[in-house]
Amino acid sequence: MQFHALKDPLIDELHTRPFPVITLPAQVSSIAVLNPAPVATEIQRLAILASAWDMPAPEQGASCFYQSCESFDIRWERHNEFSTYTVISSGPSSGTAQGALALLGSDWLSSISGEIISANHIELLPLDVAPSGREALRQYFDGERLIGGKIYDGNATIWTSMRSHRDGFIKTLVIADGINASQAGRAVRNLLEISTYRSMTLLALPTAKILLPEISTLERRLSETSEKLKQLETMEDEQNLMAELIAEATQVEKLIADHSFRFSATEAYFNLTETRLDMLREEKIPSIRTLKQFHVRRFIPAYNTCVSVVKRKQNLSQRIGRTSELLHSRLQLSLEDQNQRLLASMDNRSKLQLRLQQTVEGLSVVAITYYSMSLIKLMVDPLPVETYVPFGDALIVAVATPLVFLSTLFMVRRIRKKLGDSE
Repeated sequence: MQFHALKDPLIDELHTRPFPVITLPAQVSSIAVLNPAPVATEIQRLAILASAWDMPAPEQGASCFYQSCESFDIRWERHNEFSTYTVISSGPSSGTAQGALALLGSDWLSSISGEIISANHIELLPLDVAPSGREALRQYFDGERLIGGKIYDGNATIWTSMRSHRDGFIKTLVIADGINASQAGRAVRNLLEISTYRSMTLLALPTAKILLPEISTLERRLSETSEKLKQLETMEDEQNLMAELIAEATQVEKLIADHSFRFSATEAYFNLTETRLDMLREEKIPSIRTLKQFHVRRFIPAYNTCVSVVKRKQNLSQRIGRTSELLHSRLQLSLEDQNQRLLASMDNRSKLQLRLQQTVEGLSVVAITYYSMSLIKLMVDPLPVETYVPFGDALIVAVATPLVFLSTLFMVRRIRKKLGDSE
């Protein structure tokens, strides 16, 4: 048997980026860095960190790095547009502003290149040591309104405010009531991915808001251009309108091309966010909004704004295409009308030429008869005609003239008839 060269690499791809295994209590701090440094640079910095904490160095060209030391677990993942750094620390909360990330050292953290697009602190506590009661939970989240729900068939409860706190991080509390270390790791990974993918989805929202006035202007201009179709009179009007349509089509296609990647990525990130939310199997707590409800109420309308911009751009392109087809059809009709008028003019000219030709043919018969009779007269004059017949030369010429005329006329008509038959 011969195995395909990609069989095992494809299977290994299914097992890349596994979820962590987290023993409670634990603190997790994570950042997603947009526009990070090149992969080689990030791996070099991770190698420095690994050397400082006696961990194996990452492989060159790797897209992820998972290692552990006595104080924490470090997880680095490289994605298409961003990189994530996650630190997991067991034990009670350190209370520092950067949470578990502070274990990496301020100098090393400051060496990270890029812009932080998502920052999260997640604390996992057993039920017996977790804050109890709504007031204690509100104080935990600095008095912000609570969002939460039970997950994994009620074996854990998540609480958050979905707001950045003074340190710039979103705080989330996971209270265990029966989940194991693997389930805790899956919950953390899903929560971090929801936060990151939600932020990456919303990256297109400012662009969408900027494009909305421009798209509205283009829609209005296209409506005005379409109205001009009813007012076209000359070929010049049609050419001017075609120039306007070409300018509008160019502008629309530029809008689509300039922002195609961002809006395509938005759709992909949105679908990932939806999938991760479903994986939590969230159940509602009375009088508390769940993550899914917050998602539907706050996040989906923002996403729909981006989708509406994409659809309006596509609709503009289609409308311009239909208007161009209508104008092209009108141009074709105008050209056909011109061709009809040209053919009619040519037909009239042909008739005039035919009449002129017939006139010329009549004159040519007279001319041929005249020259033929001149030749006959020259032939008859020297002959002694009166010696043999009782009349003179003039009578012979007079009698021959109608005969020659009729013969010539018959010959010309015969030639014309043969030409007509051949055509």
